[in-house]
Amino acid sequence: MYSAPSVDKWRALASTSLGHLINDGWSMFVPLMADIIVNEKQTPLVVVTLISISFYSSSALLNFFIGHLADRNGRQGNFMATGIALISLAFLGFALALSFPTDSLLYFLVTAMAILAGLGSACYHPIAGAILQTSFGPGDSGKAMGLNGAFGQIGSAIFPPLFFALAIFVDQGNALALMTVLGLLGAVAIWRGLRTYRVVRDRADTGRKHGAKDALTKGILVLTIITAVRSIANTGVSTWLPTYITFVKGEGVGSLLGFTLAAMYLGAIPGQLVFGALVERLDKRYVLGASSAGAALGVIGYVFTGGYLALAFITLFGFFSYSSFPTLLSLASDYVPRSSWVAANGFVWGLGIMGGNVIGPALTQIIIGEDYARLSMAFIVLAALGMFGALVTPLMTKAKPEDRKISEKRAE
Repeated sequence: MYSAPSVDKWRALASTSLGHLINDGWSMFVPLMADIIVNEKQTPLVVVTLISISFYSSSALLNFFIGHLADRNGRQGNFMATGIALISLAFLGFALALSFPTDSLLYFLVTAMAILAGLGSACYHPIAGAILQTSFGPGDSGKAMGLNGAFGQIGSAIFPPLFFALAIFVDQGNALALMTVLGLLGAVAIWRGLRTYRVVRDRADTGRKHGAKDALTKGILVLTIITAVRSIANTGVSTWLPTYITFVKGEGVGSLLGFTLAAMYLGAIPGQLVFGALVERLDKRYVLGASSAGAALGVIGYVFTGGYLALAFITLFGFFSYSSFPTLLSLASDYVPRSSWVAANGFVWGLGIMGGNVIGPALTQIIIGEDYARLSMAFIVLAALGMFGALVTPLMTKAKPEDRKISEKRAE
């Protein structure tokens, strides 16, 4: 068992929300960064996949490991602040890449920076979820995570237009450098807000190894597989969306691209709040399934329409697809004892979300080859996969309160 943390819950919410804003702002900037490099450096299209796979693979492989370390260490706020600093510094590396010639050194640098960004991102979601679950308790953690997730979507929405606005006055490399400074200042603020946060084990529990064994329950494994299917479908679309807008829609790289991406992420802000509230009132399996189905329908609508209607559908896609933080992590906590929340969150988020994020862009690349015109077909295939995931989600075994009590007792 763990004792209560030493930081006020509202301070924990404020600090983790700032972290979500910066982390998701940078994470959702990765596909746009890849598109910028392809256009500015005239690199092959496969660079989009290279950057995306490097970012998501490193995060997928490290989420569970970092979650396990954070469970054992207890100073989860320090891990989070460090991660925000690392992901911010990675984009300073991307800024340097824009001045490199198109050769093997450029490919090495962008791959290394994508891996560093993935490492930084791995320090956020599992840890933030556990901090909020511990600070607010089971009755209010869903709403708190929904509010926190909304700040993540605000970051996703403002980072692209902020970059394009700064690039009006300075070049793209310096715009990224200025945004990196803001990210590092945010990391310092998070460290200050959570520097006294620590979840301490009871003396009776000091001889026990936490995280790894208790986190790998049957419910967590099934949820991870379903999460991966959902992630493949959604990320396969979102990663290639800037390229789709640039080449298939014919809009090029400019303010309209940033506006479209911002609309998608802005749609996710009320989505986080709505789904955060729903998981506290309804069966979480059905809430998760409904969000997956809504995202699939949003993609189909976007492909077959244009103009303002297409913009409405991509906003709808954002509303449903970026609800994973309150839905998935609330559901994950039902299948494990509290002592393994961060590790379980890391397993679901790392192998489920991030693992799916690796496969999604690669699957899109396989479908389109080097032909941009096939992106529409790829998006339809991904939407069908997402709908399949939505239909099987309610078939998960429902976590019973007595089962969680048994798990808590075993953890003592």
